[in-house]
Amino acid sequence: TAVFLAALYAAVTVALAVAAAERLWRRRSLSPAEVAVLTAMVSPSVAGLSLVAERGGWELMGFDMKVLALTVAHFHFAGFAAALIAGPTYTTVPGALSAMPPIVIPAGIAVVFVGYFTTDAVELAGTVILAAGMWLTGWLIWRDVRPLAASRLTRVLFGISAGALAFTMLLALDWAAGQAWDTIPPLSLEVMATTHG
Repeated sequence: TAVFLAALYAAVTVALAVAAAERLWRRRSLSPAEVAVLTAMVSPSVAGLSLVAERGGWELMGFDMKVLALTVAHFHFAGFAAALIAGPTYTTVPGALSAMPPIVIPAGIAVVFVGYFTTDAVELAGTVILAAGMWLTGWLIWRDVRPLAASRLTRVLFGISAGALAFTMLLALDWAAGQAWDTIPPLSLEVMATTHG
């Protein structure tokens, strides 16, 4: 039952990825906002396929169940949500700085993905790139987007979300550095799930 339900969800995410390919073909644009939207449309398919494999107990591409379960969460947050937020941040406050996260975040995700199949050092480099994109997004939200909000509650929520990026990406960097260098003790998966997650 779990595999069947996950497969239904995965089918929707794959359809979204196909729609992204069609969108790219129609628009033929790789503007920062467009890259963010395309990344947001494709990322859930990685999560959906990982979910099917994890629910079925199948090691997809050599990844164990724990990594597959974490992949589901990461591609919904780091892939889908982060890209989806970076794009409107750029369109809300356009400029050279706000044009960077919609490009840097997908690049970081791609380098981390390559790192899974190559070395921990490549994964660390991807995490640094991704963290830089996330921190810049948080800073832009704090500095430029938050003050535009009409209500105090919305400004507070923007502030919390911007601040959360600073903390959670420090944990991601610690994790990746601990995987790449023996001199840095990595946090456990349980600690990462309750803090970074």
